[in-house]
Amino acid sequence: MTPVYTTLRADFVKGEVTFYSGTSETPTSNPSTTWSVPELTKQFGRWHFGMWLKFSSAGVPTVEGTVQYPGGSGLILLPGTIGSAVPAGSMGNVILRIGGVRVESLQVSQLAVKPPTYDEITQNGAWKKTATLDAPDIPMRVIPVISGSAWQAITSIARATLSTAEFDGDGIFKWRNRSRWATAPTAANLTVTSARELASLTITEEIDACRNHCSVKWSNWAKVKANKSTLKSAINVASIAPGGAYSIAWTIGDDELDTPPPFTYTDALPDCIRFVNANTDTATMVYGAVEVKTVRENGSLVVTMRNRSAATVWLRGKTTSQLSISMLTPSIDSGVAPSDNWAAAWNTTSQQAYGVQEFEHDPQGWVQDSASATSVAVALRTAGAYPFPLLGNVEILADPRIQLGDVVRLIDSTGAVLNTLAWVIGIRTAGEGGTVRQTLTLRATAYNGIPVDAGLTPDPPVDPTVTA
Repeated sequence: MTPVYTTLRADFVKGEVTFYSGTSETPTSNPSTTWSVPELTKQFGRWHFGMWLKFSSAGVPTVEGTVQYPGGSGLILLPGTIGSAVPAGSMGNVILRIGGVRVESLQVSQLAVKPPTYDEITQNGAWKKTATLDAPDIPMRVIPVISGSAWQAITSIARATLSTAEFDGDGIFKWRNRSRWATAPTAANLTVTSARELASLTITEEIDACRNHCSVKWSNWAKVKANKSTLKSAINVASIAPGGAYSIAWTIGDDELDTPPPFTYTDALPDCIRFVNANTDTATMVYGAVEVKTVRENGSLVVTMRNRSAATVWLRGKTTSQLSISMLTPSIDSGVAPSDNWAAAWNTTSQQAYGVQEFEHDPQGWVQDSASATSVAVALRTAGAYPFPLLGNVEILADPRIQLGDVVRLIDSTGAVLNTLAWVIGIRTAGEGGTVRQTLTLRATAYNGIPVDAGLTPDPPVDPTVTA
């Protein structure tokens, strides 16, 4: 089967939007329909481009497009049939190519019918921007082995890069990188006082919090290649009812990378999958009826097939093997995986006062180049070179305005006699007996200075021969 590529291309220099469809992955000579959109060269801001792609049993794809201007208005592009007839098929993958512009998001949806109005197509008024993200600064070549939910993966990246990830009280996701800790703040987002909000607090300043020699582990993936290795095969024939799902799982090793879903094909070749309309060797192939995905769960590779059609389909090959997937393993020119390396940063002034306090940070594979590892080590050194006071169990009247990473001014005029700025590094809110209790964990933005041992008199020497 020859892949067919259907492409929407926006040219901000020429002021054109073009649809392509053909066998060339690069849309240069494919049959095309071009629309003149002069506003592409005039308006600046956030643009929205959409493409409604529909396959028919006759194998002739149809496509419609939308363009929304930064000012809010836009166009609906209706080129109709694109290209000549192609074999019946289904969507295999989506490729996003970017040239000289920033992309905020990409969304792929499967809908029964095309939204009837322009506002519904663009979801105008139905959503607001739901994320605030710092610029990415940790490049990656390979996603490390990880299992669990998407949120667990996000928190793993945050821990590895000293970032914070949270949903605020308005449901907006916020990602802040480690640069937020580099400069001590001079102003507070909110003030917490013993006159109103503050109920209790505990202050600690432990030498164990001091880290003046910080090392970060990283692996050099610059020359790594993903090579196909062992085939995972399944020989069982399975039926999938309308709306039903069927899964196959294989045990995989820690050195094996994730693999993409198999393609629907006329035979059970490696990395291909075949569905038919009956449990016979001569049954007709079924395209576009089954969604196939691969996920990594608890040390296993799981292939899940979900039948979206109104008729039963069969997973069946023409030979004894119905499904086989090539696993991917990393290798470099020497044939072995990259070895671990370390980047370090230290503070000699702190070491003279507190001794060498070492800390080794293992980012679990999320840091993959020397520059990134060094920047994380410097951030760790800057944050931990001196024992900043930690204010724990700070119980206050619940205030939904306080968010993770905020700076609060803590004023206690009755107990600890404090007036200091502190970062919010932990929030715990609980309801008890009809009341809401909020407890903060705060980290001071300044330390108390290097100890000078003023006023201490050294003990006189003791003669070991003298007895009491």
